Amino acid sequence: MRPLSLKGHDRPLTRIRINRHGDLLFSAGKNKNPCVWYTENGERIGTYDGHQGAVWDIDVTWDTSKMVSASGDNSVRVWDVETGKCISVVDTPTVARSISLSYSGHLVGFTTNKMTKNPAALRMVDMRDGDQMASEEKAICKTLQEQCNSCVFSHLDDTIVIGSEKGTVSMYDLRDLEEPTSFNQTHQYNITDLQMNHDQSLILTSSKDKTAQLLNARTLDKLKTYRSERPVNSAAISPLRDHIILGGGEEAMTVTQTAVSAGHFEAKIYHMVFEEEFARFKGHFGPINSIAFHPSGKSVATGGEDGYVRIQEFDADYLDFDYDY
Repeated sequence: MRPLSLKGHDRPLTRIRINRHGDLLFSAGKNKNPCVWYTENGERIGTYDGHQGAVWDIDVTWDTSKMVSASGDNSVRVWDVETGKCISVVDTPTVARSISLSYSGHLVGFTTNKMTKNPAALRMVDMRDGDQMASEEKAICKTLQEQCNSCVFSHLDDTIVIGSEKGTVSMYDLRDLEEPTSFNQTHQYNITDLQMNHDQSLILTSSKDKTAQLLNARTLDKLKTYRSERPVNSAAISPLRDHIILGGGEEAMTVTQTAVSAGHFEAKIYHMVFEEEFARFKGHFGPINSIAFHPSGKSVATGGEDGYVRIQEFDADYLDFDYDY
């Protein structure tokens, strides 16, 4: 594998995304300014300046015209990808923790943290509605019993799935947010990431309980379990092969007291069906916080606690690899 290291953040990475065409990579971290890069050569194109706090999550529309970001400065912002200008700001009562765009790119779903008198909530805005974008009170809001650090639209513009700090996964129909249409206690601890496969039939969850789960996207039934030695911070599904990749490692507070080899900071590749690990690769000095496959399936990008984004291009041996069973 030939890694490409990108250094544009001086604080830990929180989320990386690759656009639908695969030519641009977007990264966000705790240093306020999301960045955009060329995936081909790692050149940084620019930054999106405006947030006053850590950017916890980002997402980009299917046509790469707009990017949305959720931040610790109690705001959600919509950006023009090409110019870097902030198009609109949605103020939130507390920290905006996770964010997801619908299939059409018009609906923005995001979760906010519980703080003082403000409960945790799932909120929804339509970027075409000026009233919703101008006032948070106009947004669709669903109060949650538990704080949720991850969310993803699971079927076009119809349903959204959220993962809670208690390990539960809930699906809501946007036409009726009163009660979840599906619910599953998939993990024992905090769910750190939710990712879909390319045809939106499967959801991959990762958790601090050292496992990742593959779920049916329509019913949330558990299909497969992938076990690791350390907490899993992010997991992604290959669009090319029946493979799953997991990233994580020791908690950041214990990294300085842990040898790199003992921290399990490697990205680990599993067979989707047989649940067995068959490869891993190193690179980050610290936990991997976010993973994203390139749409071609021929490379993978990882964002770490060390502030680096690494693009790993797979060798021909991987692409030609056949699992022996």
